[in-house]
Amino acid sequence: MAVGIGGVIIIWLGLTMGAAMLRWLGVALHYPARLAAPLLLAVLETVLFLWFVPGTELLPQSWGWPMAGGLAAAAWLINGVVSGLDWHRNRPVKDARVTDN
Repeated sequence: MAVGIGGVIIIWLGLTMGAAMLRWLGVALHYPARLAAPLLLAVLETVLFLWFVPGTELLPQSWGWPMAGGLAAAAWLINGVVSGLDWHRNRPVKDARVTDN
């Protein structure tokens, strides 16, 4: 349980600390980079989870790979939702008032 909760905390800390650091540095990402940044973070988190979780002594031997896979899936789900919400909020909307006159 502690490994799962710790993994989710790592995912959220990665997102919030990355955004806070960029704001502190005064860096404003353009639209495609704002969409890609959470997905690139998911790649990094997946590598870290698959590298470190299966060998931890906090889990029984048979739980290592399933827990690593679950955390990798959670990383993609959470980071994907963040990227998707940013896309949904900032997508170009067609103006319905424009006619062919």
